[in-house]
Amino acid sequence: MRTDKARRWDAGLSVVCLLAVAASGVGACGARTGIDYSETVGIGSEKAAGGAANGGAGALPPPNHDCQSISIDIANLRPTVQLLVDQSGSMASAYPDRDSPQTRWSLVRQALFGVQGGVVKQFEHSVRFGVTFFTSHNGFSGGVCPLLNEVSAAIDNFQALSGLYDRLEPDDDTPTGAALQNVVDRLQALPRGGPQSILLVTDGDADTCEIPDPQGGQPDALAAAQRAFAAGIELTVLGISHDIGQQNLQQLANAGRGRALDAVWGVDSEAAQPFDASDSVQGLTAQLADILQRSLCTVALQRETNVVEARAGQVLLDGQALVYGASDGFTIADSRHLTITGKACETLTAKGQRLIVRIGCGQER
Repeated sequence: MRTDKARRWDAGLSVVCLLAVAASGVGACGARTGIDYSETVGIGSEKAAGGAANGGAGALPPPNHDCQSISIDIANLRPTVQLLVDQSGSMASAYPDRDSPQTRWSLVRQALFGVQGGVVKQFEHSVRFGVTFFTSHNGFSGGVCPLLNEVSAAIDNFQALSGLYDRLEPDDDTPTGAALQNVVDRLQALPRGGPQSILLVTDGDADTCEIPDPQGGQPDALAAAQRAFAAGIELTVLGISHDIGQQNLQQLANAGRGRALDAVWGVDSEAAQPFDASDSVQGLTAQLADILQRSLCTVALQRETNVVEARAGQVLLDGQALVYGASDGFTIADSRHLTITGKACETLTAKGQRLIVRIGCGQER
């Protein structure tokens, strides 16, 4: 279980209001990404201060047990987004139909790495982008599995990532679970700073290294997605064809957000949204930007919080108080997350230095 002293936040300032605001000035954000924080950035700082005084002269009164006092150094919140791209042979198929001049592979390449408008080019100054392409040659019977071609995440990484894409082409199988597991291992090994997330782009159902045919790899893929969530790494899934079963896509989306696997988007309120790729480069680019945009201006809270508490709380951005419900203020996204909105989100992601959130601490106003 998570503790107050070392909490893996369910959503830091996450993957892309930073992205979209940096590129387009769009001002609202939402969703989850994992970050580790400790008392060194202010969580529990009021409890620590009270304890240090130890009841002596000028001691602070004992803090409210339910007080949430969070101080965030925004410079440390630059997000890491690892793109996990299916390199299976079917990615060479024409898309969206057999007569289309573009393929699934070329469509994704343009949406991600197009010099004019590709999301990586747009946001490379604000986000640590990395990429992992995955396939196999008939599973373990073909040797190493999964076969990975990758570039580690870094700022200003467009040239390295797009150059790798240009050197590759669709290959063979789809060991999604093994590839995802590998990416989670690598992200966990990195020094933890800002939020980490994975964007999985795939065009078919998963197979395994042990059994590449038929495609029976959904349990392995789900286990890897659940492990990513448990590690505080948000997973978003984008299906690039109708070959991937909608139920499988929905389950992967749910697993990557810690939701019930059988929850259905549009039916169950707790379901995560599975994404189906647009038919055009422009449409897919907009989708990818929107997927990324959903993360960045959301702040995870330390406990369940209701609207009344949030409205009475205090949120300061570089010393300026934000107003609850204002278009350029903050609001409660759900019981565990606040969302910074409008121009406040833009300021936060472009030049903000410190965000302070105090809820349930008394005398906030």
